[in-house]
Amino acid sequence: MNTEKEYDVIVVGSGAGGSTVAREMTKKGKKVLLLERGGNFKWMGNTFTLTQIYKRMGLTRSTEGYNVVFPDNLGGASNITAGCALPPQKSVWDPVGINLEAEAEEARGDLGIQVLPDELIGKTNIRIMEAANEAGYNWHRLENFIDPAQCTGSGDCMLGCKNGAKWTAREYIDEALTEGMDLKLHTRAKEIIVENGKAIGVKAGCMGKTKNFYGKKIVLSAGLDNVHLLRKAGIDEAGRGFCCDWLQFVGGIIPGLNTASGNSPMTVGTNEHYETDGLVLTPVFPNWTMFAAVLFFMGMGHMAKFPNYWKYSGVMVKVRDETRGEIFKGLKFSKPVTDADQKKLDKGVDIITKILKQAGAPESSILPLKPMGAHPSATCRIGEVVDTNLKTEIDNLYCCDASVMPASLGTPVIWTVVSLGKRLAKHLG
Repeated sequence: MNTEKEYDVIVVGSGAGGSTVAREMTKKGKKVLLLERGGNFKWMGNTFTLTQIYKRMGLTRSTEGYNVVFPDNLGGASNITAGCALPPQKSVWDPVGINLEAEAEEARGDLGIQVLPDELIGKTNIRIMEAANEAGYNWHRLENFIDPAQCTGSGDCMLGCKNGAKWTAREYIDEALTEGMDLKLHTRAKEIIVENGKAIGVKAGCMGKTKNFYGKKIVLSAGLDNVHLLRKAGIDEAGRGFCCDWLQFVGGIIPGLNTASGNSPMTVGTNEHYETDGLVLTPVFPNWTMFAAVLFFMGMGHMAKFPNYWKYSGVMVKVRDETRGEIFKGLKFSKPVTDADQKKLDKGVDIITKILKQAGAPESSILPLKPMGAHPSATCRIGEVVDTNLKTEIDNLYCCDASVMPASLGTPVIWTVVSLGKRLAKHLG
């Protein structure tokens, strides 16, 4: 091995976790290499963005027929999140003895987390919040990592923010590049190089060629690909059971209102049911192409509802799902909606139906869409695949992204994953 080419840290995957570790370690003066399988797609704010950010254009489905999306581009899923910021949940982390409060507070400043003004939240979201409170629930304005000075209130956050108002992992990456980090795009990690029980590098493919990169510490932050790399390295537990925070959109036609435009998604809502029932509620609805795709997979008979898309006001229920299923070779995976998962979703749909009716939507207009998964996680769980320092059984090999969650988070993941990245960087020194 040529030690002149050895990095202090090699990070595989450029999402919220990987970018945080890379940025923090570069700031410490370490020699860092960031490997990203995807490219750097920059045309944000349109439907085409989703096809470029997600693997298989976002049409990955479980063997049970449920859609679960996996990112594959610089910055990962942070590019197409709604920008909603909920902090790390103590009920998830206390059982494994991890406290992320200090790191979460650091991340608050970095991400510019704040509540948006009402004119950016939007009148439909405000009305849904008012209706929820009228119905006896406890809804409020939610925090976001969105700069109101740059936000236009288009509501296209999940198509990629073309104005740069929403924080994405690319901001951390740009900072790290300025400080001297190396970045390799279109570079797929194929295998962890292990010698004498220690990870010493990554074998990667780029443009038809294979190259070895050597490093003192290797951090896997590539989501689904973590599983395949760990299994090749002999860690068979990876990918046996995982979570995806099942969510379900419910639409209703409220006269004079809709969430298709002029309303920033997930800017109001509630987590009052989180500890008791494992669910959160917030207004958001898929864009028109995703709506059409969901209707199609629900059955051709549902396509007749598509012309009403621009009339719908939508609310989402997201639940803490059970750790089930398995990742297989490539993009094949099993992930059932268990009876317990369905019970949570049904309760959320029932609450949403009451709120939409309170807001003025006729019951005949209420449309629950098919459940889907948005946060693949817990494939490399703390306590099973990694320890509390996110280290695997192989020396110098770590994981740091949503894959290390000990269980389903059931809330937006960005703030939590950035906090984990900061914590790991402190451990690595």
